Order: sequence, then C-alpha cells, then structure tokens
Amino acid sequence: MEPKDSRYGPHRTPIKTDGDGSDTSGDGAPPPAGVVPPTLSMLWLTPETITTEMPKTEGGGGEKTVTKAPTHPALTVNIGGLADSMELLRTSSSDLVTQYENLKTLVLAADASHTVFGEQATYKDNIPKPRPNQYVDRRNPHEPTFFEPDTGPIIKEDPGVRQAAEKFGPVMYPSMKNVLMECANSIELVGRYMVLMDRAGTYYAHADHSSAFPEPTGKPIVDG
Repeated sequence: MEPKDSRYGPHRTPIKTDGDGSDTSGDGAPPPAGVVPPTLSMLWLTPETITTEMPKTEGGGGEKTVTKAPTHPALTVNIGGLADSMELLRTSSSDLVTQYENLKTLVLAADASHTVFGEQATYKDNIPKPRPNQYVDRRNPHEPTFFEPDTGPIIKEDPGVRQAAEKFGPVMYPSMKNVLMECANSIELVGRYMVLMDRAGTYYAHADHSSAFPEPTGKPIVDG
C-alpha cells in the first residue's frame, strides 16, 4: 500500500527508492535554527476578584481636571458572567500549562538523545547460524538435530534507516522546539486576554460604584 498525504498537513515529499532509504527532501537547504522553548507558569493560582479599585498608572502628579461626561443610553454589564468566563479561562489555561510543560520535557529529551527517528535503527537477521555441535541423525540424514536450542536471530544495524534519520533528525528536532514556542505564545496570549477581561470588569465596576445622581438644582423638572 502506497503512503498517502496527510489530511491536514502539507503534501509528502518523494524520497529516493534506489535502495539506500535516504530522504533527499532536505538536500540543498540548511536545517532550521531551533529556539529555546520557554517555561510557562500560572500567574493567577486563585480566581481574580473584580473590584472597584482602579489600577495605578504612571503619569505626572497633580490633580486632573474633571470633565463632564456626555450622556448615553443605558448600559448593562454582567460582571458576574465576566468573572465566570475568567475563571473558566483560568482553569483551562492551568491545564494547558501543565500539558505544555510535559510535552516540552519529552521534546527536549528527544532532542538530547537523537534516537527518535531511527538514528540507531536495527533489524533481525533470521539466517540460521552454524552450530559446532550439530550432527546428522542416521535415521534421517537429511534432517539435522541440535543439542541446544537456537539462540535467536542476529541483530544488525540498518544503514538505510540510519542514513535517512541523519538527514531527517537535524530538520525535525529544531522544528519541534519551534512548534513548542508557538504553543507557548498562544497560551500566553490567552493569559493576556484574561488580564484585559479583568481590567474591563474593574473599569465597569468602578464606574458603577462612582455613579451618583447630581445635586438638585431647585428648578422644576417639568415646566407647567
């Protein structure tokens, strides 16, 4: 059965079939440079509480001039729903960080060993080995008899697979670390989004807490 293209990945690159088993897809191009995968950890280990306290920002001292806010239609914000969404993202991110660190351990171990893609491939040679104590049964001279059981096949190096691995490994090991970097970036973006959600909830809560009716002017509300 001929190998098929991956359903989601790029098309396969043909390999030579002259018997050496080596992959020529990387000929002429240097292997990619591998980055060092970062270490991820959770900043929020417990649910973050949305309060009315505004975050401190850098700026000049002194009091700022208060400007009158324009009128706008009624606005409703579900702070509880926002907090629930933040907690869902936090627990999901915690699981992603754990899985990422486990995967990083496997990738770094594979990169250090350089044995994953067949660099030390072997095969079994099932050719019977001559035995010094072999003798011929006189009752059936065509059937040899052995005093001891056969020790099993001979394990030999597979040069074809090893040559292909020597070309495939230098390309794949850096690529695996580069993919880890992309995974870490994605998880970090989720964390930044959580911070923005918390900041938005804080702004809305602060605005609601600071809202007040203006002082009465003594003028009638309705002319009549």
